[in-house]
Amino acid sequence: MEKQWTCKEDILCGLNEPKDKGNLIDLEKKHIPVIDAPETVKKDDTFEVKVEVGKLLAHPNEPGHFIEWVELYSGDTFLGRVHYNGGTSYPNATFKVKISHSHGPLKAWGKCNLHGLWEGTKEISVR
Repeated sequence: MEKQWTCKEDILCGLNEPKDKGNLIDLEKKHIPVIDAPETVKKDDTFEVKVEVGKLLAHPNEPGHFIEWVELYSGDTFLGRVHYNGGTSYPNATFKVKISHSHGPLKAWGKCNLHGLWEGTKEISVR
């Protein structure tokens, strides 16, 4: 009899997050987008947000295994997306954004062609 998978057991189903943020396994280190942004920004001022997949542990970048894209959100508000091609570009993006009020944490999603969708977050305050 074939095993029935639930979404929590299937890496390609839904959004992947670390099981224990204090003790990441290598798969998580390779895939979690790391966000570099100021802790506090002024309302409607432009600022930079850098997102890097593979910062904690290098992610493969080859035609058969690569990061397809990275998206940035403020809470659930979409801010931007960068696409990558396997073997030709490193999954590292810089976004210039401005926000008028706090929508929640900054969230970055990275999509690996083999291991699905991964999320990294960072709290930010808008003054």
